[in-house]
Amino acid sequence: MKTKGWLALGSLALLSLAGCASQTTATAQAPASPPADTFTGEVWTWDERENTVTLRRGVQDVRVKTTPDQIRRLQLHQTATIRGQLAPPADLPSTIAPAVAMTPVPRGQANEQTSMGTVTAVDPAGRLSIDSERGALHVWAAAGASQRFATGDKVRVTMAVQPVDMVPASRSGASAPTDSSASMSSQPGDSAVVTGRIMGVDRGLLVVESPSGPIQIWVGESPRYSVSQTVQVRTNVAKAQ
Repeated sequence: MKTKGWLALGSLALLSLAGCASQTTATAQAPASPPADTFTGEVWTWDERENTVTLRRGVQDVRVKTTPDQIRRLQLHQTATIRGQLAPPADLPSTIAPAVAMTPVPRGQANEQTSMGTVTAVDPAGRLSIDSERGALHVWAAAGASQRFATGDKVRVTMAVQPVDMVPASRSGASAPTDSSASMSSQPGDSAVVTGRIMGVDRGLLVVESPSGPIQIWVGESPRYSVSQTVQVRTNVAKAQ
């Protein structure tokens, strides 16, 4: 009986050792997560749905896959260092039918805000960076803005934001909005109109994409706006009297 007991214990021990060895081998063969790299550049755009950030470095754009907590700390056009993996260029949507011209149809009333601030940078492409009482603003100006604005200028920024629906131009049946924001181009200063998707909402500040690069404007605390919503933004920047 004792001999059989020792044999049974020995068999169990061998099975246990075999199981441990199997787990060790499986662990060793399991693929490790790729190590995160560090990337530094100007924050140009980001996508909260895919957790990707595009950094501009000179004339080169770098797209990085990162984590939601790092995206939440980003500020538009700041120089930032993030950790993640290099992401492939975003796939362009493919269309089978010919492209249809779309037009924005405003929905509801426009939210209009005015803020005073100081110009902190004038981009040759026409982008103005402004340190305002509402936070950092980034807006587009008319061509040749560097001839009219300089770092340190005191300015008044008027911003009007309105949700829009993008519909085929042939079916829109809509006329231009007639509220005060539509007449900004007749005011003194530089006016611009941007229609794009909201990329970020942060305590009254909206980051909105545009073909020439995103802008950041103040709209105030409002439940009307959310990420991925399409809006039309009208801005006017004039030197303060």
